[in-house]
Amino acid sequence: MEFTPLKNICLSAEGIKWISLTFIFLLLASCKEDDDIVFSDVPEINLVGISSDTIVEFEDVLIITIEYRDGDGNIGFEDPDINSIFVRDARLEDYDGFYIGPIAPPGEEVPIQGELSIEFPALFLFGSGDTENTYFLVYMIDRDGNRSNEIETPIVTIIRE
Repeated sequence: MEFTPLKNICLSAEGIKWISLTFIFLLLASCKEDDDIVFSDVPEINLVGISSDTIVEFEDVLIITIEYRDGDGNIGFEDPDINSIFVRDARLEDYDGFYIGPIAPPGEEVPIQGELSIEFPALFLFGSGDTENTYFLVYMIDRDGNRSNEIETPIVTIIRE
């Protein structure tokens, strides 16, 4: 039985071939089709949180933070007169719209995800009591008019001081 040092195998044409094939196999085995992130072209949002569950009217700022994702990246408008995010105080019937500029460059179709914060600087009581409870409903639309799911915040207590 003859012993061939590893150095001789590695430097030979046959050794280089086997090392190359092993490297290619390991490279291909490490690739997964799931590596590419795929989101729906309809925006999806989730509640990350609110800044506080108790707000002093006219003093405190309520911040609602949401997470968004969109498969074609068309969230936000170039025209500042077109709103993308809509929020409704449950005590009211109508939604307030908020402008967001394009998150991805217009004309590009790329999956995007991130977080946005919406600030309400002057919440107030509607009645004559010392406290009121409410919650907020939030949804967004993209440039194709696709409407996201709607999320609901936890209860927020507004107090008079």
